[in-house]
Amino acid sequence: MSDITSELLQKWVAAIKSGDPKRVTELYHRDAILLGTFSNKERVGHELILEYFENLLKSPVEVQIVSEHHFVESPDCAINSGHYNFVTNGKTINARFSFVYQKGDDGWKIVSHHSSVMPET
Repeated sequence: MSDITSELLQKWVAAIKSGDPKRVTELYHRDAILLGTFSNKERVGHELILEYFENLLKSPVEVQIVSEHHFVESPDCAINSGHYNFVTNGKTINARFSFVYQKGDDGWKIVSHHSSVMPET
């Protein structure tokens, strides 16, 4: 099942790289929560998630996966977490992530996504 979490993460990375906020938002469940790296606002639902990605993707963003860990709770729920880097405007931002995915009638969707800047050591 870890193949599905890797596949879902790569699908998200590809959507980010596309620069299309609507494409990214479509990966989220309509009632998903996003705790984004670049916002202190809790974003629940497509409208607020779309707003986040519209702001983030004003400039090209590259995502580099540094580490990824998988956990599967059931055939219709999957979780992965780890570290990734955002590269934008000549800067690299080190961040950590957790995605929770749920499988429904419309396929796998992100129901919860937390991402935060790595604390300095």
